[in-house]
Amino acid sequence: MRHILIVTLSIFTLTFSGCGSGNKEVDSSKLHTLITEAIAGDEDANEALQGLISSKHFGNNDYNQLTIDGFKLNDEQYYSVLLEYPDPTLNLFAIYDSELNFYLLDKSLNGNLSIEWATSGKRLFVFLQERFLTKDVLSLDRLSIYEVFDETASLVYRSLSRFVEGNDVSNQTVELITKAFIVTKVSGLKDKAIDNQADTFYFNTDAKKYLSKWNLFNKYVKQQIKEFSWIVTKPQIPSDILEDGNTLIRQGYQISLGADWEEIPSYKEDKLLLKSLVGTKFINRSLNTSITILEIPQGENAEKYSPYSFEKPTMGDYKIRTTAIYDSGSNYSQILEHSCGKNKFLLLFECPKKVYLEKKKMFDQIISSFTINC
Repeated sequence: MRHILIVTLSIFTLTFSGCGSGNKEVDSSKLHTLITEAIAGDEDANEALQGLISSKHFGNNDYNQLTIDGFKLNDEQYYSVLLEYPDPTLNLFAIYDSELNFYLLDKSLNGNLSIEWATSGKRLFVFLQERFLTKDVLSLDRLSIYEVFDETASLVYRSLSRFVEGNDVSNQTVELITKAFIVTKVSGLKDKAIDNQADTFYFNTDAKKYLSKWNLFNKYVKQQIKEFSWIVTKPQIPSDILEDGNTLIRQGYQISLGADWEEIPSYKEDKLLLKSLVGTKFINRSLNTSITILEIPQGENAEKYSPYSFEKPTMGDYKIRTTAIYDSGSNYSQILEHSCGKNKFLLLFECPKKVYLEKKKMFDQIISSFTINC
């Protein structure tokens, strides 16, 4: 077992805690077989995996890598699953135990992916690195840190960790991890006023993540990209990956949105529902797109409000049900229900058809970032 006191970020929200599948214990080979069978369309294999593989993956064997890594701690065996495709909207990262209990699923990953298991004292982490390009030639790394608990796992930290422009390389490294905060150090920055400075990410109990008030490295990288002049020819990563503090924490839920979304509290929604509900509406006026979040009163279900039928829910204690994407004149619309314990929320998405086709990846990541409190 390897204990880490200092870790490097250069090794951007959706988690589910699941119940046991009832199957016999599996090893990495058996897990690999189940995943390849599920990708091939085997419904029994996918049910054993508690719905890891979506219909978008069925029959799609054109993946860059399917990597399964195991880690044993205190007689508990854990497995990480990394599925990477040329199309990043299909990327998956998941954590299981040896009895196929489903700990976590993250679908918000881009570029080339790699993971490493690590411990710090009695705490167990997975470090996941994404490496991708922006403006065709600028290389970026982003690190996500997931912590594994007794029956679930959670994304607790996410920040850019490396930026390469020509021969100039800048980094953000973690110096210390505690329960209360993570200390990082930035280096290689052209801005000498902040080069070799420390940044502190304090644990936010509402977001259940380590967040920085300053976010020095992300802000620096974002400014460097903004000032870099280049005629872009390749598809670009979503701009929200580079946003600072874009996770909005509200009563009962959180969602990651950029600065160009306007918040309208106490909004009464009745156009897309059978019966009106009051919640919060977020509008991106430049894209003429809206996302409305509404809490369902306890004891009621989504069918009372949604005019559309829902597909089969995800497995586990945290359940998500979605309708199909419906054609409503010049727009597309969709309704999602998130439920955990007694808490139930609806997410309503509405967008012009042309904008949706152009920005689908960005919208998928925003919708995937929405989580409710259990």
